[in-house]
Amino acid sequence: MNSTTSRDLTSVSAPTWSAWRQAVIDRPPALHLDGTVAYVEGWALLVPTDSGVYLMHDLRGFLYIGRTRNLNARYRQHYWATHNPNLLVALRQPIGQTQFSWTCCDDATAADLERDLIRGFQPLCNQIRFTS
Repeated sequence: MNSTTSRDLTSVSAPTWSAWRQAVIDRPPALHLDGTVAYVEGWALLVPTDSGVYLMHDLRGFLYIGRTRNLNARYRQHYWATHNPNLLVALRQPIGQTQFSWTCCDDATAADLERDLIRGFQPLCNQIRFTS
């Protein structure tokens, strides 16, 4: 695991972590999901081919948030060969059932929504962080 891409919670200062945590509790990012399926082979049939934002999560919380022009294709890409080493480890060692959730939207909306959700939820495996 690369130290520049891994998220070490001990390096987050207490006031910063506490402030972020309280903000997520008090003012969670707006989130409307159009669907959720278990992240297992064969369930891709239930994922639409529309564009949108997707969230991968298990009992640890949000693992990865991304956007795509084809949700079904992205589900399959992550399932068979993800480009993200941290996500690969998390998917191979799930805590509970891994889920794939999505909201369908156009490309412009998807970019803004992805940024807001990453900033708000700080998913464990996203390499890009939107902090401002």
